[in-house]
Amino acid sequence: MNAKNFMRWMIEKILSNLPLNCIVVMDNAPYHCTQINKAPTMSNLKAEMQQWLSNNSIPFEDYWIKPQLYELIKKHKGEPVYEVDFLLNQHGHEVVRLPPYHCDLNPIEKIWATVKRRVAEKNVSQATSEISSITEAAFSTITTEEWINVCQHAEKMEDQYFESDRLMDIEFDKFIIDPTSDDGSSDSSDDEISEDSENDTMEGIQPLEDHTYAKF
Repeated sequence: MNAKNFMRWMIEKILSNLPLNCIVVMDNAPYHCTQINKAPTMSNLKAEMQQWLSNNSIPFEDYWIKPQLYELIKKHKGEPVYEVDFLLNQHGHEVVRLPPYHCDLNPIEKIWATVKRRVAEKNVSQATSEISSITEAAFSTITTEEWINVCQHAEKMEDQYFESDRLMDIEFDKFIIDPTSDDGSSDSSDDEISEDSENDTMEGIQPLEDHTYAKF
């Protein structure tokens, strides 16, 4: 799979089969993240930076060096616009992207794991010529009930993450200290220290005798 084939699949197969006003959950595979009008980085040529600024009607001086151009690019590049998101938005759909590295929120990952396990169970001879047919057979064994189960599992994980975030917010709020508080309260004060405390001695503790210390 690559970005070109992915977009072709979206246009020819997916769009015509989506009901109206769908929410499409997308992971962060590289071919899902092709950007429209992607802003240059510092690794781009100076001419490419200048071309991007010109295409976006952003004024700059010809004598500016790359760091100056890049600062201007960062200021104006805005949020990334992904090609597939734009396509789906144009047809009335909304794209929700999964957090990076959260495969447990993506039901298809569980399905892939099941398919790979079933392929491994059948591919005893390790014959390359049989991989295609065994894989197709494994896909055909996936039932509606299995899809329902993995989707419900992902929803359960979502709830757990939301609850964890809520508890973390509560715990964090408990430790917030307002340094601007002017109520005059303090856990300790120099005024509270008794003058006699300086002369207090701890029972059983003797003062150190003179010692000669060596530095290593």
